[in-house]
Amino acid sequence: MKKIISFTASLVIAQIMMAQTNTNAILLLKGQKISVNNDVTIDADLGMGMQLNSVTASINSLQVKDSDTNNYSISNTLTKLKINMNMMGQNNTYDSDNKDGNNADMAKIFDDKMNKVNDVMIDKTTGAVIAPKQAATKDSDEDANNISENMMKMFSNTSDAAVVESAFEILPAGKKTGDSWADTSKTADTKTIRTYTLQSVTGNEAVLNIETTVKATNKLDFQGMEFEIKTDTKTTGQVLFDISTGLVKKRDTVSDITGSFQMMGQDMPITAKTTTKTVYN
Repeated sequence: MKKIISFTASLVIAQIMMAQTNTNAILLLKGQKISVNNDVTIDADLGMGMQLNSVTASINSLQVKDSDTNNYSISNTLTKLKINMNMMGQNNTYDSDNKDGNNADMAKIFDDKMNKVNDVMIDKTTGAVIAPKQAATKDSDEDANNISENMMKMFSNTSDAAVVESAFEILPAGKKTGDSWADTSKTADTKTIRTYTLQSVTGNEAVLNIETTVKATNKLDFQGMEFEIKTDTKTTGQVLFDISTGLVKKRDTVSDITGSFQMMGQDMPITAKTTTKTVYN
């Protein structure tokens, strides 16, 4: 009887350990699809009475196209987009499901972006984007001259690479509840520091708290004038994900942004708050 009890207990423990196995890699199947439902709210004060307020709801469809030993090729398609934006007192709207009522300038920007398939390569062991398969294209005149859209890009990254990368999270080996760790990344214009804390693990589901600080300098061209915008962004977020596959189920973030907007030799203060809620199915 004791042997039976001991064997049964060992089996239960083994099953629990298996249920909580962290693969330290993303596990996907060819053809697998992921729906990304994203809601973003931006409230920004750009100084001198310039306000930017926007509410955006979008749906992206991801699909695993191929894989090799180290990487996955994943396509990203923007299938639905609804924007209500007010920039300096001018209201602009866009709804991909009701194009007849869209603002003409917004339609020029977003109509061509709807339902276009863009491929992104990610590393299986980190979830980081390696490089889009398609070569980067030069912004159109409409994109370059639309300061509203470019300002939104600074406060909320909705590029193909960012959308795909956000769908995955890897828990480093050996981490347990309460552990914290950090990483730093740099580009020519940006320095990012992320601090992670593992809040909980229940079965295969983990909750990760992430605090991010970003220092960035962006230059925008608008009707022949160049603007330099320096921002300091502090973001707090929480991610619910499956540690056995690396797939994120839910990601919520709140960002507080301060900085300066340089125009014609004058610096004007910037403050903004961005709230993002994303669900992955």
